[in-house]
Amino acid sequence: MARPLRVEFPGALYHVTARGNERKPIYRDTRDRARFLERLASAVQRYRLRLHAYVLMRNHYHLLIATSEANLARAMGQLGGAYTQDFNRRHQRTGHLFQGRYKALLVDRDAYLLELSRYIHLNPVRVGEVQRAWEFPWSSAGAYVGKTAVPKFLSVAEVLGHFGRRLGTARRRYAEFLAEGTAPRATAPWAAVEGQLLLGERRWVERMKRHVSRRSLPQETTAATTLRPRPPLSVVITQVCRAARVDKPALLRARSDRGGWARPVAMALAWEVCGLPQRQIGREFGVSPYAVSKAVVRARALAASQGKPGSVIRRLNSNFKG
Repeated sequence: MARPLRVEFPGALYHVTARGNERKPIYRDTRDRARFLERLASAVQRYRLRLHAYVLMRNHYHLLIATSEANLARAMGQLGGAYTQDFNRRHQRTGHLFQGRYKALLVDRDAYLLELSRYIHLNPVRVGEVQRAWEFPWSSAGAYVGKTAVPKFLSVAEVLGHFGRRLGTARRRYAEFLAEGTAPRATAPWAAVEGQLLLGERRWVERMKRHVSRRSLPQETTAATTLRPRPPLSVVITQVCRAARVDKPALLRARSDRGGWARPVAMALAWEVCGLPQRQIGREFGVSPYAVSKAVVRARALAASQGKPGSVIRRLNSNFKG
């Protein structure tokens, strides 16, 4: 069977899910789930995603994600690959963790944003894990109804905005909306899926099909598309050289001691702010992708320090990400 197309464009909304290989667990305990959320938070920041809802079940997960750039495949590849490495290292295993590629449905925001948020949050209820969605600790339901704090990587405003202007009112009505989804006659939205790819009203589906056939994809007008543009690598390198008082050749030269802390910081900013792949960054700096990964880790440690490098790095991060 042919794989479904990957349709990507700025402002797109997706329901994403992935299942464990041979339906085996992808989370064995709370540490695994916490680590996955750390990786998810990193992907949300790096790839400028807007995460509307999530649930981490024992052998699969569901995410409701909007993209500000056409980069879902890169984001999910990074998330799945990094978490698989973490899981295999911790549990001393090798091989695939997930059953093939993740699945992604392109979703009609106007018709299915609310319905899919409810479907995702009700997963633990449907299998008998909990009686009420917000009692399950590994989903975003608690943040929606005010039982837990809203993590920085989660965006609840768009969904809750449909339930009232006052936060307390919106949370209460959303809890009622979740309860209504557990009624015996409640149905899942999957009957409306077209071609393993599109979920939406007929007019929207036809519009997407026309765009796909012309290979001319739209840009949805949402808040997710109004982020400031990513800076080019040349600008990042110039700013880092100026802050660290080193010249560009020293910064870019492999095995150069003159670059000091500036080299790992420039590589980390290229990865996190410019959104470049580690392989491309490695070519620019004359190192391997693994060395870029180590540089990112070192730069984060430097940013947390209290010395001059730490303050300079935090200022650079603020300038580029602000």
